[in-house]
Amino acid sequence: MDEQMITMMQKIVSDANIVDLSYTLETGMPVWPTHARFGTIVYETYEEGAISYHRQVCYGEHTGTHLDAPRHFFKEGAAIDAVDVRSVMGRGVRIDASFLKPCEEYTLEMLKKFEEEYGQIRQGDVILLYFGWEDKYAIGQKGEEFLKDWPGLSGAAAQYLLEKKVASVGTDALALDPFGSNDYPSHQILLGNGIPIMENVMNLKKLPIFSYVIGLANKLKDGSGSPIRIVALT
Repeated sequence: MDEQMITMMQKIVSDANIVDLSYTLETGMPVWPTHARFGTIVYETYEEGAISYHRQVCYGEHTGTHLDAPRHFFKEGAAIDAVDVRSVMGRGVRIDASFLKPCEEYTLEMLKKFEEEYGQIRQGDVILLYFGWEDKYAIGQKGEEFLKDWPGLSGAAAQYLLEKKVASVGTDALALDPFGSNDYPSHQILLGNGIPIMENVMNLKKLPIFSYVIGLANKLKDGSGSPIRIVALT
C-alpha cells in the first residue's frame, strides 16, 4: 500500500461519523436462557495493594453483539477462527423492518420492494436488518422483553441474499430467524453456505440506508461464534 493510499484512508476515517454497533459486555445483559451468562472475577486491584488492575472475564460465544459461524449449526462447518476476516467489511445496507409485528417474517416480496426503492443489493454487502428490537434491550429483568417474540428473516429472503452473494447478514434481535421458529431456515440457508450471521446489533436506527461497516470477531479456536465489535462509517 503506497503513501497516497494510506493518507486517503486516514482522511476517510478522520472525516467519517463512526457509529458503534456493538453492545457493551456487562453483568446482567440479556442472553438466551440456555446460554452462559456474562460474569467477571477481579484478580488484582489497586484497593488490595496491587500495582495493576485486571479481571477474568467469562461469557458464552453468543453473548451480546456476536457473529455466528457455520459451525454453530453444521458439525463440519467453518469455526469462527476460519471465517473470512472480511465477512463484516463492506457496504452496509440497513433495511428498515421495524413495521413488522412480533414473530412476523421479513419476506422476499418486502426485500424486492426495498431494492426497487433504494437500489440493488450487491455482492459483498453487509446486510443489517432493523426490526426496532434494540428498543427492548435492557440490563437485568427489564431486558426480558428482548428475549422473546422478535421478528426475523424468512427463508425465501435468506435464499435471495445467498444468491446475491452478500458477505454477512445481521439483525438487532436475538436471532435472525423469528422467535418460535422450529427449523431455523435463515440459519440453515446462510450458515449452510458459509455466510455468517450477526445478532444483537445495536444503533441501526442511527444509520442511513448505506454506510461502510467494519467488524472483527475474536479468533476462538473451533468456536461456534464470537462477540464482535462492529462500527459503521457514515
